[in-house]
Amino acid sequence: MKTITIDRTFGSGGREVALRISKKTGVPFFDNEIILKAAEDFGVDVGVLKNYDEHYVGSLIYNLSMFPANQDFESSAVYRTYFAVSETVRRLRGEYDGGIFIGRCADVILEGQCPLVRTFIYSSSMEKRIERTLKQEDVSDEKAETFIQRKDKQRRNYYQFFTDKKWGSPTNYDIMLNTASIDYDECAGIIIALAEK
Repeated sequence: MKTITIDRTFGSGGREVALRISKKTGVPFFDNEIILKAAEDFGVDVGVLKNYDEHYVGSLIYNLSMFPANQDFESSAVYRTYFAVSETVRRLRGEYDGGIFIGRCADVILEGQCPLVRTFIYSSSMEKRIERTLKQEDVSDEKAETFIQRKDKQRRNYYQFFTDKKWGSPTNYDIMLNTASIDYDECAGIIIALAEK
């Protein structure tokens, strides 16, 4: 079975789709576990990793301006986080001979190293995204849409900063699925079919 990577808009249910794929196939999926394993393997504080994990990192000039004069980009928390996460993704894929990886530029990190099904999950219904977000996050009805937009911006900027590719662009993925019109089980089935080819 091919390794599956899933990028997703916030509130689209990408994690839920991954869980269903894992349950149907027995293939492990990795999301927040990547952060815990990266912290353990590289001795980086979990709090630091969580702070920079898939978060907006700003422009290169902004990031460099936040570091002391005697510190280069490669020793910054932003870079160390990405490096630790990247190496952990590679190690987990090798250790489990595959897997399902949520976000964190896994599609680019694993490119050329193994057969991949690169997936983008989105929802064209903001109403459904808000509904899911209200169930999952501690956010008010009034602030839910702004919260979703901020999360999408963080993911987009993180991905584009480290990969120099456009997050959500059809040219970067093998398939894009809209959970506003295809339910989670159907999405999982489609991805499994592609992964088993």
